[in-house]
Amino acid sequence: MTQFAIVVFVLIIIFVIVISLIRSREVGGNRYSGGRGRGSYGRTNRFAPWPDSELPSALGIPYGHPARTAAERLEASLSLAFESRVKDRVLKESPRMSDKEWNWTWFELKRYFLMCSLMRSVPMYSRQVDAVWHEMLMFTREYEQFCIAFCGEMIHHAPHAPDAQPAEGERALFDWLYGELFQQVPVSGRIWGAFYRTSMSPQKLFELAEFSDDTLRIQWFNSKALTRYADLSATVDHLIYRLKSQLDEAKGRDQEGYGQRRNGYDPALGAVGLLSGMLIFHSVSSPNDFAQQMDQAQNEEQRKANGSGDSTYACSGSSDDGRDNDGGHGGGGGDSSCGSGGGDSGGSSCGSSCGGGCSS
Repeated sequence: MTQFAIVVFVLIIIFVIVISLIRSREVGGNRYSGGRGRGSYGRTNRFAPWPDSELPSALGIPYGHPARTAAERLEASLSLAFESRVKDRVLKESPRMSDKEWNWTWFELKRYFLMCSLMRSVPMYSRQVDAVWHEMLMFTREYEQFCIAFCGEMIHHAPHAPDAQPAEGERALFDWLYGELFQQVPVSGRIWGAFYRTSMSPQKLFELAEFSDDTLRIQWFNSKALTRYADLSATVDHLIYRLKSQLDEAKGRDQEGYGQRRNGYDPALGAVGLLSGMLIFHSVSSPNDFAQQMDQAQNEEQRKANGSGDSTYACSGSSDDGRDNDGGHGGGGGDSSCGSGGGDSGGSSCGSSCGGGCSS
């Protein structure tokens, strides 16, 4: 009887060890490796279930927002057949990706494309989204047709050196724009990294205060695309007004609560723009305590949606001919020319980190 008990005990120990090894291999095999080969699709919070909630229509841009028609045009420009072909390539690299994970990742990539149609450059802060974008770029003809149908020009991938860092204030501007355009979804921080950790830089605040509307359109926004579509132009007018109004509110805040002031947010648009307004306010009033103040400005649901994940960005090196390391399509010389309004080839360098921009 004693020998039987010893045998059972040994078998239990072996079983526990085997299960532990299997689980560790599963986790290691699905962790982002930093490369562009197999297994490169990131898994933030690997074992957390992906939300069952329905994806918002028009990328979560509310009715009445000037960017809604642009979002509807973007989604109409991406056929289900094209999505299916991209998904097939992704699943070959990451066969454990669930349909829900795919849907949310594809959804956030489309949000990123909309941001690129508005700004001169948009850094890429999600390895997972960036990896899907790389597979999409393999379908050169279909990708070009989508870009032209959506915003009239190519949205180029702009790779930079692996150790490059975004310029100061770029993450804050990314967070601000995302909050001005889109309704909150449960996966925002999980896919893009933690939001509202970085205040707007003094340089950005100075430019916002001193530049005219026309200068801001040229320096910050994708002025070429704005000439092609009235809804993109109207959206940028709206964004510039929001930026300047929020800065004025932050500098002139008195005993009234910020959220109750006229320019704090537009109630007709729901919560869109509320946290981005707080970002400007706390960048001015409490830059040294910014993250804590932004945490206090959010409820538990908002913090959970916006605060998970890391704050790194996806970036790959570039070869001398301006193409991605894996043969993807980057802008010439590792950058892309984003319309500067003058139409000259000088343009602007699209992003100080791996990201996207438009050129005709």
